[in-house]
Amino acid sequence: MNNNTAIRYYIALFFYVLIFASCHAKLAPRSSSHSDVYNQQITDEHGNPQLLGKCTRTALLQAPYNNWFVKNYNNYSVDSPTADRLKTSLAGRRFRIFMGTWCGDSQREVPRIFKILDYCGIDSSSIQLVMVSASDSTYKQSPGHEEKGMDIFRVPDLIVLDQGREIGRIVESPVSSLEKDLATLTGGGIYTPHYPGADRLMHIFREEKMTTIEKELPALAERIKPLVHSPNELKGYARVMRTAGEARKASIILQVNALIFPDEK
Repeated sequence: MNNNTAIRYYIALFFYVLIFASCHAKLAPRSSSHSDVYNQQITDEHGNPQLLGKCTRTALLQAPYNNWFVKNYNNYSVDSPTADRLKTSLAGRRFRIFMGTWCGDSQREVPRIFKILDYCGIDSSSIQLVMVSASDSTYKQSPGHEEKGMDIFRVPDLIVLDQGREIGRIVESPVSSLEKDLATLTGGGIYTPHYPGADRLMHIFREEKMTTIEKELPALAERIKPLVHSPNELKGYARVMRTAGEARKASIILQVNALIFPDEK
């Protein structure tokens, strides 16, 4: 190898190593996780901007999200007599709101939730706002996976916590009204959100062993049947579990659904 050839070889080798290292640096774990990043904005497959992951309320006051947030916040009239009673029961609680900026129910309910919490004097530090994806591959998930273990299958999902323990949640929309639903679940009353069949299954998964559940599927289906009004309720729950890598749960949910709706294809 002559000198010129050697020089060209080492120059090429230098740039190869540089490029190789650069490419692999992008694949290596980041020093800061997704959970440290706020207000991520992406463009969906249709070219529409969407927020994803943990966000601040300020992000919803920016275009284009402010178009629906400000309108629905301003147009909502708080049930002040009920909200006045809520001020005591909400004090000291923490709140997690899972939503999608792509979701019409989220666009309607989340501004109302914030208006009620504002009325009750809840500090923003007590509210965690998480945006989930509508993409098929990451359906109802966030980059930091704040939804993991939370059974978020419909949005918005307002979860009320007391000392880190969930005491109740409002799923998709209130049963009565946001104020009255919050009063029931924070006042020690029995509160059942929309999609009670899926809600009951969530609690069963948390309370019972998977092997026990799998051995008693017909009995489980009989327990859940009065609470399920449409096969799509449990299908939606199964889809979220499957996308989240919870194949065993998804299989159980679909088997229960088939026992409740045997004629459903």
